[in-house]
Amino acid sequence: MPVAQSTALSLRGQFRSLYASLKRTGLLQRTPVVFCEGDSWFSTPLAMNLLDWIVSPAPDEEERGVPLFGQGGLFFRVERSGDHAARNPEAPKRSMFVREHIDELMGWYARFEFDLILLSAGGNDFVGPFLARTFAGQSGLDADAAFQRVLGSGQYQRVREAYALFLQAAIAARPRVPVLAHTYDYPRLIGRAGPLTLGNIGVAAALKKSVGPWIGPHLGAIAQADPERTAAERRRFARLLIDGFELHVLRALKADPRFAATFDYVDLRGVLADDGDWFDEMHPTEAGFHDLAMRFRPRIIAALPASKR
Repeated sequence: MPVAQSTALSLRGQFRSLYASLKRTGLLQRTPVVFCEGDSWFSTPLAMNLLDWIVSPAPDEEERGVPLFGQGGLFFRVERSGDHAARNPEAPKRSMFVREHIDELMGWYARFEFDLILLSAGGNDFVGPFLARTFAGQSGLDADAAFQRVLGSGQYQRVREAYALFLQAAIAARPRVPVLAHTYDYPRLIGRAGPLTLGNIGVAAALKKSVGPWIGPHLGAIAQADPERTAAERRRFARLLIDGFELHVLRALKADPRFAATFDYVDLRGVLADDGDWFDEMHPTEAGFHDLAMRFRPRIIAALPASKR
């Protein structure tokens, strides 16, 4: 019988045990096995995130007994909030697509019959200290001038090359396994921190009152005479960052002959168009993540082998 619910495991021993059980009982032949690496869009604990909604059914779907992910699935999750795609100069160990981490992942990935890799990576590379460095000593910029400084920094190239390093290793380990990434949606609450409450993180809220912001505090160089115009230009700059990531990283990788048969991505831009869809600068609300997951899920299922959809 098919697996009714999906299972997400980040502990190697648990994954190995369940994988062996599925293989022993013959269920592995129709159970998707998915390798997941990424940042907070896959891992934030503040609410059901993008990947949580893929792995777990929405309450109304669960009540109706509708499997969320085809015939169920086994998800190996190694994502961590705050990780960068390229090497993070401030915290090198929080870098996903660097040789030492890739070698560790591939040592595991090559041992099991994964059907798909899901990636969520790159957003953290363009905020925080990166913005502070990029705009140090600058003032009076509009969104276009600010974005030109980002282009001139070479950051998109660094992130694209980091992705490529991972893709080369993944293809070498399992040549026919597809890799699916996603864009981010356009931030709206520039400068807004995310409130932490007992409801979303429990008693830890007593120690830390908010998360972020990671963008707004570093955009002092984008300033106009009119405060409303300044706010509009900063939001437009954030849109340009997201569009640049799609164009110079994801689209470029998909067009690369080395990866065209393996790599694809889901465009999530423009889905969450209301301020109420966002928890803070960089993260949607739980309902917002659900809306994005509804765009993401069909593409994930379509990328699986026909026998496992």
